[in-house]
Amino acid sequence: MKRAKVRVSLLLAAALIASMCLGFAGCQKGEVSSSQTPTASEAPSSAKISVTDSRGKTIEFDKHSEKIVCLLNSGLNDLYMLGAADRVVGIDEWTYKNEITYNVLSKIDDRIKNKEIPAVDSNMEKIISLNPDVVIIWANDTEKINTLESNGIKVVGIQGNNFDEVFTKLKTIAAVVGKEDRAEEIISYTKDTLKSISDKTSSLADKDKKTGIFVWGASKLDLAGNKSTGHSMLELCGVKDCAAEIAEEHFVAKMEDVIKWNPDTILMWNIADLDPQGYFDDSQWSDVTAIKNKDVYEIPDDMTFYCDMWTVKYIYAAQYFAKCVYPDLFSDVDMDSFRNSMMTELYGKTVG
Repeated sequence: MKRAKVRVSLLLAAALIASMCLGFAGCQKGEVSSSQTPTASEAPSSAKISVTDSRGKTIEFDKHSEKIVCLLNSGLNDLYMLGAADRVVGIDEWTYKNEITYNVLSKIDDRIKNKEIPAVDSNMEKIISLNPDVVIIWANDTEKINTLESNGIKVVGIQGNNFDEVFTKLKTIAAVVGKEDRAEEIISYTKDTLKSISDKTSSLADKDKKTGIFVWGASKLDLAGNKSTGHSMLELCGVKDCAAEIAEEHFVAKMEDVIKWNPDTILMWNIADLDPQGYFDDSQWSDVTAIKNKDVYEIPDDMTFYCDMWTVKYIYAAQYFAKCVYPDLFSDVDMDSFRNSMMTELYGKTVG
């Protein structure tokens, strides 16, 4: 009987020791795993996606967005460039109402042509009924944002006052849809194009660079300050901004200041009720150098889609204005050829 008890005791002891060894080995194995950082391809599919928008707010997603309501046309164009436009379930009304934009996008997407994607700007009930993964909206559209967020809809607020923020917007939207690599390709192409412009304007001596102002409209004195894409456009074209000291996005200048600045050139966004002739016919402007030399340039109606200053297509505006201001430097640039190559690069399709 004693021998049987001893045998049982020895077996129990052996089992206990084996169990402890296995437990120790298991602990060691767990510690190694927890110290390793998985690569992107190894990362668990359940990993959260975090995006910080123009409000400085961080929005978390369980996955990349598949159903998107985009209430700004520049953001919609970003989605086309990123190759994610098929995920859009709602858009802004302006995309359909602006004839030029509608005509071009109709050649890219039959859903736009047939107006199959609902325009839902202020229809909060309709947006909520679409059950989107995210709504992309202007960051200052506070009332709509509050309504959407209070109904459990994730919102990414966007704002862009300069070309660096155009890149930020693109990368933010790319993160939402999981197209970060494509965003970097677009940015690289954009920077290469800008370098081709600056390589030419950098050959100018400082004294040969023209001074200028950028006009947003609606009046002749509605100008861009140094917090504006208009200011950035002047710099890209090798033009010294007369209003560079004005820390505003958009301001109304005084005529006496313009006369003091005496700009060599005036660049204009496409403005409904104002064109270069309006400056030439205004006696208050007659002594300004830009008026004397007929050095005033407005983006033509049929170029507005391609010159979108709130997407990377601003490179087309930069090329156009640079060629206008310094025609000898850019005599080899054909704008139609440039447009076609840009559209192929950004949209994968030439649209005339």
